Amino acid sequence: MFAAENGRSLIGQLGYGYEGNVFATERQSAIKVLRFQRLYERERDVYLRLQSQSIVEVAGFSVPQLIHHDDRLWVVEMGIVSPPFVLDFAGAYLDKRPDYPDEVMEEWQADKLEQFGEERWLIVQNVMAHFARMGIYLADVKPGNISFAESY
Repeated sequence: MFAAENGRSLIGQLGYGYEGNVFATERQSAIKVLRFQRLYERERDVYLRLQSQSIVEVAGFSVPQLIHHDDRLWVVEMGIVSPPFVLDFAGAYLDKRPDYPDEVMEEWQADKLEQFGEERWLIVQNVMAHFARMGIYLADVKPGNISFAESY
């Protein structure tokens, strides 16, 4: 529906999961259809924050550029980026750090260290700190959402 209404042709699926589905268009953009209004609003609001500050990269990692969003259909259209990149902001929090118990945070950090490895986890923490300075607190960090350049 969104694609047709906005003159886009879908050319394939880029991903899917709990949050929703992501499709590639013929215009070098990605359309993310979210399943839940709360997640859509988080994703949209992060992209609007980035757009308002003309952010195209954070700590050397590209971020997709907002092209369009639809509050009725819970759809966000963004540009496609190449590694290194940061994407998927449905789990992010704006202007308030999530309040997780210490033991939950310790377990989360241990999981992230295992997922990324020590050297890359340090870089990811730096990226997260840069986002936090903009009032964006990333919670859904994983190798699929923070991708490094192949040469790294």
